[in-house]
Amino acid sequence: ACAAADAPKRPNLLWISTEDISPDMHCYGAAYAVTPNLDPLASQGVMFERAFSTAPVCSPSRDSIITGMYASSVGGHNHRSDIVPGPEVKCFTEYLRAAGYYCTNNAKTDYNFPSPPSAWDASGPHAHWRNRPTKDTPFFAVFNTNTTHEGHAMDLNGNYTHVTDVLKEK
Repeated sequence: ACAAADAPKRPNLLWISTEDISPDMHCYGAAYAVTPNLDPLASQGVMFERAFSTAPVCSPSRDSIITGMYASSVGGHNHRSDIVPGPEVKCFTEYLRAAGYYCTNNAKTDYNFPSPPSAWDASGPHAHWRNRPTKDTPFFAVFNTNTTHEGHAMDLNGNYTHVTDVLKEK
């Protein structure tokens, strides 16, 4: 067994989740996009350049993200299907927590099944990685913004707009 001092340092993981955004961000090459806070994060972190959705709608996609499985394989492929996954289906945060990570979700779950209590150390509008027990505890933190979700990306006439164009006008 390795001594704690010999163990490799585990990275902290910050997951910023958006919906219905496509690559409408400057860091992905959209010259019209104004994303001054995301650009430095993207340049210093990991960007998914070949990520594809496993479903055409939000909740089955989140089902796949949290379980690492196709939503159809656990029964969550229909939007708002309210499934009860089998005992073999785990949220990947359960594995992170078992490995000593402090896992938070601020605040959206909506996986087509209730989040099991073992999935998160804290989940809700006040959940934050800053609340972990010690500064040495590695964290995995999810922040999901609804700013780009389909209803929020439409103008008053129901037409889709580039959210960044609307923000530049303000």
